[in-house]
Amino acid sequence: WPDGGITAQEMAARLRACGFPVEATTDRDGDPLIKSNNNAGTKFSVYFYECNGKPRCKSFQFAAGFSGGDVSGGKLLEWNRAKRFGRAYLDKDGDPWVEMDVDVEHGATVEAIANDIERWLLVVKEFRKWIGHQ
Repeated sequence: WPDGGITAQEMAARLRACGFPVEATTDRDGDPLIKSNNNAGTKFSVYFYECNGKPRCKSFQFAAGFSGGDVSGGKLLEWNRAKRFGRAYLDKDGDPWVEMDVDVEHGATVEAIANDIERWLLVVKEFRKWIGHQ
């Protein structure tokens, strides 16, 4: 893809090529938002940033939240300290979340985006184990 980022349509095509369902919508700010799942029961979203009202966005973020369970903030701090990819936190309801940011402002290849998706799936798998959601 060219400099300037990625479009939601390009990301949707990549996710579909990897076998994932895609629901394209927009977030509360009007930026693109993709909802999907990893076919193992984990729903996740792809948020787009720095779009500036244009279709091509400079960065995006994978995000997944999990309800239930009893995960402490300390356990998530330990995740953030031990893991290189995926930032974890508790939301306002005390539910654990994991997010992974990707910067594509200066372009990306189809292979690089596929690698980001693969890395994200590994992050989610490990996070599920970490918080006891097997």
